[in-house]
Amino acid sequence: MHPFSPEVKECPYPQYERWRDQSPVLWNEAMGAWLVTGYKEAVSVLDNHQAFSSCNSVFEPQADGVEAFPSIINIDEPRHRKLRGLAAKAFTPRSIERDWTPRIERIVQEQLDGVAPDVFNVVNDLAYPLPVRMIAEVIGVESDKFPQFKYWSDEIAKRIGLPRNFEEGDGPHPAIYLSMYFFEQVELRRREPRDDLLTRLVEAEVDGERLTPMELGAFLILLLVAGNETTTNLIGTAVRVLAEHPEMMERIRNDRSLVWNLVEESLRMDAPIQGFYRKARRDIKLAGQQIKEGDPLCVLYGAGNRDPREFECPAEFNLDGARRDHLAFGKGIHYCLGANLARIEAGTALNGVLDRFETLVPVAGQAVTWRPTPFFRGMDEYAVHYTLRTAR
Repeated sequence: MHPFSPEVKECPYPQYERWRDQSPVLWNEAMGAWLVTGYKEAVSVLDNHQAFSSCNSVFEPQADGVEAFPSIINIDEPRHRKLRGLAAKAFTPRSIERDWTPRIERIVQEQLDGVAPDVFNVVNDLAYPLPVRMIAEVIGVESDKFPQFKYWSDEIAKRIGLPRNFEEGDGPHPAIYLSMYFFEQVELRRREPRDDLLTRLVEAEVDGERLTPMELGAFLILLLVAGNETTTNLIGTAVRVLAEHPEMMERIRNDRSLVWNLVEESLRMDAPIQGFYRKARRDIKLAGQQIKEGDPLCVLYGAGNRDPREFECPAEFNLDGARRDHLAFGKGIHYCLGANLARIEAGTALNGVLDRFETLVPVAGQAVTWRPTPFFRGMDEYAVHYTLRTAR
């Protein structure tokens, strides 16, 4: 059974458990790759970039020639470190707190102000527009392009990690359209610099050379897709937890320090990114399995986050026992560059929800459906009835 098949994607965790019960590292014939479902085994792979390459991390297991798409997520050391350093300063906790948090708070309030009477559509009203508006503003995208950006991001997310024998849709890959837009913007910034991340990337140098147009395009596509897909899924999951556990919602409202526990446990329970690929650079043993040089591996973050050898009662939402060492943002040198931003966005959104709504009640009879994205896990939509908080 393929990990990305519809029957697994609907609720992957029981299947992850069955695979892990056989072995935390197991060959999957349907995928043509080793599945890594154990927590400590996943950490071993992600932390060991000398033994496991990331050069096919967002492509299919047998992908070749991925260097043609030079995103930092697909590049090994030493080039990876140099490219990552270009944007890292913009994603420090200090930069986010000083430069970005006021924008996040403004967007949250604007989105909640627009919620329709009686029904709050969590995904469309808040979880989707907040991160896409935020990352687009930081990059330097015009506001009228936000819907187009979200469409491109969604279409790219549907194809990341997709194997050849799965239907890929008609027409050119959406990354082509997004690249064309960014190429135009790069040339514009060369002529007319602005105070945005795009300009800083255009002006940056690595080893005394400016980034190529392909490198710039790949970098910006990664920031856009990862910068909104992950956070959208996280916010949707966390608000659903509040709606389905009213006693927990009231407890968190009265002790806002628990918002951060809610964020971390939501990340662990339903990882927004379920995993990425790696490829063995040499023969190596892992959990008793002989991995050969060139063998692809699919490291399933969502499975490792529910490994009972690491997390007690992993299928239960443990607010008080929330941990930050889950795998939702990966590990090692490719640890998510935007993890701090995602946490701040989600925390700000959740505080806004707790301030605005007294109660959240899931709309009766709605069937929760999951977006058809191989690596990402997030709801298509989720609606709740609500009552507003009275002035206190």
